[in-house]
Amino acid sequence: MHIRSQLVQLRGAVQKRLRNRRFWRDSGLLMLANVIVLALGMVRTPAMTWLLPKDQVGMMGVVAAWVPFLQLLSLSGLDTASYHYVAKGQPWAFRINLSYRLRWSLLSTVGFLAVASYWWWRGEIPLAWMFVITGISFPVTMGLTAAGGMLGAQEKFVGLFWYRLGESVTDFVGFVPILLSVWFVNQVVTFYGANQVATAVMQIIVSVWLLKQLRQSVTFLAPTDDAREMIRYGKHQTFISSISVVQSRTDALLIGTLFPLATVADYSIALLIFEQIRRLWSIYVTMRYPPLVRLPLLRRRRRLVAEGGVVWVGFIFLGISLAVISHWLIPIILPANYASSLGYVNWLIATVLIGLPGGVAEMYFRMAQSEKHQYIMRIVAAVVSVIAPITILLISNIGAYGVVIGRFVANFCFSVLGIVLFWRHKVEG
Repeated sequence: MHIRSQLVQLRGAVQKRLRNRRFWRDSGLLMLANVIVLALGMVRTPAMTWLLPKDQVGMMGVVAAWVPFLQLLSLSGLDTASYHYVAKGQPWAFRINLSYRLRWSLLSTVGFLAVASYWWWRGEIPLAWMFVITGISFPVTMGLTAAGGMLGAQEKFVGLFWYRLGESVTDFVGFVPILLSVWFVNQVVTFYGANQVATAVMQIIVSVWLLKQLRQSVTFLAPTDDAREMIRYGKHQTFISSISVVQSRTDALLIGTLFPLATVADYSIALLIFEQIRRLWSIYVTMRYPPLVRLPLLRRRRRLVAEGGVVWVGFIFLGISLAVISHWLIPIILPANYASSLGYVNWLIATVLIGLPGGVAEMYFRMAQSEKHQYIMRIVAAVVSVIAPITILLISNIGAYGVVIGRFVANFCFSVLGIVLFWRHKVEG
């Protein structure tokens, strides 16, 4: 009877959503944005692989592997905290976020410049310049990333639609100097630098616009105690994010450090495909987090159990479809020497699918502001994500595949542990 009542409640909620025009408009906008972003990516990636040498594409993969680690120095977990508070109807959290992140971003800048010095010492001058550009532009390109979360948390999905499109369009700015045969140092440095400048301009414009709107609100100023709690929660989220980065980014860092630039380029292409299904998960979280976080705990648990199962099955079908499309499309639109990326595509899609149940559990603990359970999940998965790939590399000769298989094992442990903790939390609660 208990299961039947849950199914009846879920059916009623689904029917209500299906009759809600705003739900269709908002979800449709986000899906349309994802389709457009995917289409733009399908244009950008082949153009990049044809216009830039493969080793230069690999350089962008090396930079991308370092960004998640060094951005933690800027208290990046405040983005999660501000999103949580804004979703609960406290938009002042966005202003607090910007104030802290802009200052702490200077530490990330120092980190990127230190890595640039290392590559300069190694004689990889173009790669060193790319790290310099990343460090200098970091406070505005990454320090203002809460803007997208602010739009999503306030359920301003029209604005979020244009924000996502703007993010993608800025990635095309770098083609202009390349096509005009005007570059500094080499093609990839100019391509990357132009994109960073365009992203910085967009982030500044959106952030200033949101701050102006916030100043007109009666909730512009934060209650002192709430502001302190938000900062505390943001610091915890930064620590959790740091563990998460170890879990989810160690593979790219190991490949960028231990393998040739050609292998890094193959893995970077696979990561671009992987990001498409990750973006769909982000759309689901963006749509459902604000209304779910406002539900009573028991109703929220039941809703997540019911929705989580349906969403997981749906993502499995999407993942299989994406893999099939990738195997058909990549040999057509990319140069022949990128065919070796297809094996990585399969494993990365499987990795995100096996980790989705853990993602649902983690979302539940985020809503409950239960840092303890998030720490447990992330620490165990992070330890496995380091030990598993290194162990596989030491005992086998399968090369970079050993790294991605290790990531798959870590995500599997993340989901199993998340499910166990979720059900135990029911007893504790």
